[in-house]
Amino acid sequence: MFEGNDLTSQPCDDVLCANKTSMQVFRALFKLIRVHGQLVFRMTAQKGFYPGQAVALAAIARKPGISQRELANFMHVAPPTVANMLKSLERAGFVERKVDSQDQRFVRIQLSEKGLNAAKSIDEIFSAICDVSLDGLDEEKKQVLVDLLTKIAENMLRHMENLGGANEYDKTAQ
Repeated sequence: MFEGNDLTSQPCDDVLCANKTSMQVFRALFKLIRVHGQLVFRMTAQKGFYPGQAVALAAIARKPGISQRELANFMHVAPPTVANMLKSLERAGFVERKVDSQDQRFVRIQLSEKGLNAAKSIDEIFSAICDVSLDGLDEEKKQVLVDLLTKIAENMLRHMENLGGANEYDKTAQ
């Protein structure tokens, strides 16, 4: 019945969408999300990182001394997820944990020299992804895209609030 595993390539069905155009929008968004994820994975893997590690390193580079909780909030993931990621990055020599000099209950995360070099490489990856993704769009079209995607996100967030919102570990909707 379905060709391959891509449900979004199937004909519009009243159960799946309000109308044909709505389904085309859904398909385009789903494809964008999937291809973006694949591109990020492929480009970060070439440098020896997983996408989440790349985001963490970039965040630490922008805010040296960030706490584990702040990093988890920034990445929209649960603190235990960040803890495991940091263990891996620390073993690989990319990050160092230092006790806060003002409050010894807190541990601050810093990039090592190796981590700083990796962060520069990650910035280049993200910049290339941005350039490739928006190639052929002028500033006006980019702004229209921002407006449309913002509206879609607002609609989805409003619906999530109606469903009871997100719990403290469901950072994906924030």
